[in-house]
Amino acid sequence: MSWDPPDLVPIFRRYAAPGAPILQIFLGKPHALAFLADGSLVVGGSRELTVHDPAAPTPPRATFDLDGGVEWMTAHPDGVSVVAAVRNSRGSAVVRVWPAAGKIVRLFTAPSFGWMFIGNLSPDGTQLVWRRYGEPPTLHTVDVETGAELRELPLPQATMRAAALAVRPDGAVYINGEEGGHLVHPDGRVEACTHFDSFTAPFFVAGGGVMTINGRRFGPVEGKLEQFPGLKDSANGGSISHDRRHLTFHAARFVQVWDVLARSVIFSADRAALGGGWRGQAAAASATHVAAIEHLEATVAIWRIDQPAEPIAKLGGYGQGAGRLSFHGDSLTVKVLLPLHKQHMVTEIDLQSGAAQSLRVGQIHDFVRTRDGQRIVALREGYHQPIGVLHLDAAAAELEEIEVKANGGALALAPNDATWGFLGYRYTDREPSVQAQWRAFGATKWAKTVKGHSHWYALELCDTAAAVMIGPDLSVFPLGKSKPLLTTSIAVTPRALALSRDGAYVGLACDEGIRLVHVASGVITELKYGIGHEPHWPKCICFDERGVWVFVGFPNGAITQHRVATGALVAVLHGHNDDVRALAWHDGSLWSSSEDGTILRWGDLG
Repeated sequence: MSWDPPDLVPIFRRYAAPGAPILQIFLGKPHALAFLADGSLVVGGSRELTVHDPAAPTPPRATFDLDGGVEWMTAHPDGVSVVAAVRNSRGSAVVRVWPAAGKIVRLFTAPSFGWMFIGNLSPDGTQLVWRRYGEPPTLHTVDVETGAELRELPLPQATMRAAALAVRPDGAVYINGEEGGHLVHPDGRVEACTHFDSFTAPFFVAGGGVMTINGRRFGPVEGKLEQFPGLKDSANGGSISHDRRHLTFHAARFVQVWDVLARSVIFSADRAALGGGWRGQAAAASATHVAAIEHLEATVAIWRIDQPAEPIAKLGGYGQGAGRLSFHGDSLTVKVLLPLHKQHMVTEIDLQSGAAQSLRVGQIHDFVRTRDGQRIVALREGYHQPIGVLHLDAAAAELEEIEVKANGGALALAPNDATWGFLGYRYTDREPSVQAQWRAFGATKWAKTVKGHSHWYALELCDTAAAVMIGPDLSVFPLGKSKPLLTTSIAVTPRALALSRDGAYVGLACDEGIRLVHVASGVITELKYGIGHEPHWPKCICFDERGVWVFVGFPNGAITQHRVATGALVAVLHGHNDDVRALAWHDGSLWSSSEDGTILRWGDLG
């Protein structure tokens, strides 16, 4: 085993403003693609919108800050603008952008679009129809010039699970639901459409016919829709060209372009790196070029439409996000978050030069690395191999492997690098069987094993103690001893756990909120957080080096800062546009990573 050859990742240093990021790693994540009439490629990313010449895409022709990350985008029929849905940690909005003119108009705002925006333009481009996520869901029609709302209609509850919608010239809307589809007329009448379901979602209408995001085609026969030949293979999503001539479909391993007039596929490329799993329109086509997001590499590949064999160019510098941050010297090692069902990857980044190298060791569930960088502990599962804990040196040479009886789990490392821990789970007929263990480096036996049964569990180490939570049961043990310092039961669902370096406090990020536990007294404090528009359950948590602050990351991209002594909310940090997945304190600063593809270092936080 060894590191891959080094590559470079972009690192941006910012003005040192209090309470704001001062460093950003990666450009973000590409989410949506579209082409304008002049052939320009528009990339809607999690941090900005960029415009490129597809034949020479780097550097971009123009860059726009939309005050949020793009999660949905479509080319407008005028050929010179795009309409995009954006989100940030404060809320969501729909904007219209004219790149050549440098013009941005915010059409409307909303507290949230749910997991993803569901909407589409009318065929003439004068109206945007979108589904408002809520109880109950509603269908809204908006003027694309002014943002004025023209109509609001109730929707069946099943459309909360909609994946797309299509607008007819007469204003009627096809939309899918959990088990079937619906045709919603402008007067509010709703008809059942049995052709559509959670996978077969309508997104394009022409000549009375409908195409769905998985590539199925339906046409009118005696007043009813009947299925006609479409794509041979099922796609995961599609986009519409500005002239409505080309539909571009993407799947985990292919991108295809459908010619609406010819009713056939005119471009097909097989790419193992395409993957999938992000919001947005992952592929688009013009009369001359095709572009697709390669999710496994966080790149955008560009082809000539008459040359599908190999891309002519790629856009890079993007990131997938990180699930763990580990620092050693001037380097950062991260667990890269690849799309669903794909192996994780460990990447080391030099924070001065941006040089990055990746370690691929089967499927990495988790890893920890000592502060001197000389030892890596990786929890891996190889194909047709049992799960094991690998100990590697700095060059990725294997020092030892410890086989563990588990289906998966997580690792922990004490800040002084003396002790490491493993939390594993095994599937049984009832709740998973869970055990947490830890030992000193060099030891041949576990110092302590804690067992239980639950779907929810967490383990963290400090220099002197270990905190274990299995289901509602929290225990804190001194390292090297079997009698616990604290045993208590808390009726919460833990997502993440942190232990202050002095072992005085345990922080819990739970579906029910944030809990701070004082180990010596057992006092449990519920921390209040006001991050706005809808309920958000925390995803990750960490303390600063001195145990003065505790930081909590949320799905909307916000990070809350609390004073440990009182539990008071001190600040809400806004810098990410998607799930905050990892927090760490290093070199006097908070570091964070998000599903928006970036890693941030924060400035002075008080």
